Amino acid sequence: MSRWRRGDLGLAAAAVALGLGAAWVADRPWADGVFVACLVLALLVGLRQVLRAVRTWRAERGAAAEITRLRPPAVAQAAVLEERARLAAEIETVVRAGLVRMCRAAERAEEAWSTGPAGRLREIQLEGRAVTSELRRMLGLLRDEAPPSEEQTAPAVAVARVRRSDLVLAGVAVLVVVAETVAARVLAWSETAGTTPASVTLTVLAAATVAGRTLAPGGSTLLLAALTVTGTLLGHPVLEGLWLLVTAGTLAWASVAREPRWVWAIAAPAALVAGLVHKHATVRPDNLTIALIIVAVGSLGGLVVRLLRARAEQAEESAAERRSQLSTFSATAVRQERLTIARELHDLVSGSVSVMVMQAGAAEVQLETDRAAAHRALGVVLDTCAQTLADLDHLAAAAGAPPDDGLTGLVDRLRAAGLPVELTVAGGLGPAGPTVHRVVQEALLNVLRHAPGASARVSVTARPGGVVVEVVDDGPGRAAGKPPGYGLVGLAERLEQAGGTLRTGPGDDGRGFLLRAELLAPGASAQAARGGGSAAPSGAPEPHPAGGSA
Repeated sequence: MSRWRRGDLGLAAAAVALGLGAAWVADRPWADGVFVACLVLALLVGLRQVLRAVRTWRAERGAAAEITRLRPPAVAQAAVLEERARLAAEIETVVRAGLVRMCRAAERAEEAWSTGPAGRLREIQLEGRAVTSELRRMLGLLRDEAPPSEEQTAPAVAVARVRRSDLVLAGVAVLVVVAETVAARVLAWSETAGTTPASVTLTVLAAATVAGRTLAPGGSTLLLAALTVTGTLLGHPVLEGLWLLVTAGTLAWASVAREPRWVWAIAAPAALVAGLVHKHATVRPDNLTIALIIVAVGSLGGLVVRLLRARAEQAEESAAERRSQLSTFSATAVRQERLTIARELHDLVSGSVSVMVMQAGAAEVQLETDRAAAHRALGVVLDTCAQTLADLDHLAAAAGAPPDDGLTGLVDRLRAAGLPVELTVAGGLGPAGPTVHRVVQEALLNVLRHAPGASARVSVTARPGGVVVEVVDDGPGRAAGKPPGYGLVGLAERLEQAGGTLRTGPGDDGRGFLLRAELLAPGASAQAARGGGSAAPSGAPEPHPAGGSA
């Protein structure tokens, strides 16, 4: 037997004991004791409903207070950490696994150098193309809106219907009417003298109206009032009895507690009171007081429950609003984290894979003509692969911090890959160092990918207002109308977050491709970053709208 059934039996036992005890003390008939027991039971059941509403209100209030205490940065940080762990696992499965296969193929090519590494070199190229394809897919997903953390479903629509418990309650009320009618006939109670079949029928119908306490409590209460008045007007008034406690008290409670509109919730019990007053003014006026007490207690209990439920709903709405705010804040932070990971992943992997594929292809072509050059190309593949894996592990661990190997190490690796680079650095970079590293890396990798055979010049100048980075190559330049790629899109976003700007366009002489990035120091202006000049020189590139070569 469940806990609630045991509780119901306990309430019933307590009520019966109190009723019979009161009848014995007052030296009243046992029927009066049964009535008192039922009255006490109704009061205890109502009290339990009130206490349940109090617990619900306190629980909702506590939940609202708890979620209000949550600070948006802490919630966002937790969401970012969860997203970061998920992305780290995906990077491990999708990207790093492919890089490991490329590295192993390169190692096997080195081991088989004297016997024939051509097959292994082709394997490097095939794996590189597969990694590039998967990387593009992953970057596209990362730049899409982050998926919701919880499945969003349409709110369920409550369908009003007669509940089984309401039918059971109505059956109990009807059985009480029948039992009291039979008992009155058998025991010849004077209180039920003049009972007619019509009055019994109306009483049964009146008792059964409690079946609508959930579906239409206000309408059921009005129907009960109408049946009471009709019986009185026809000269066949509804009978007195315990059913009134079950039906009238329950409907008054449900009407006040459940009806959405206050006017309807008050009007229905008021109409029932009017019907009872009309009936008792004509028949048995001495029972009017107990009938009014039943309706009044039921209405009062329903009012208390209604107010508590309203408080609980307010607390729930407040918690839902706060939860929505935290969810929006977290979604923004997660979105930013995904964009950051996308930029870092592109910077670390895309160019490196391209370098390895090109160098593996060059090594395969040079096997028959210049094995020393081919071996050097394979060495570039091995070095780049090892560095990329280390950088990727750094990304997974530090979530976006670029490797601190300095611009010189970056340029040396790209020179080894066959890109002539001239590097000039003036002044200390300070906090701008990581962003400068990414700017130079993306620009030089673009030269290597899109302008093969070209050379590049890198100029990094630190000034009081910030840092200016210029990378220009002597290649064919960007084709007109070329759609934007992930690389420069992410670079523009990074600079914007750092308070800088990105400009791209043709070189000063109209040839090649020029990338100019200005990183501002806190509180500095763009003019200060350029060294105080009043305007950009003639032929300067246009502001970059977050697009360009990938």
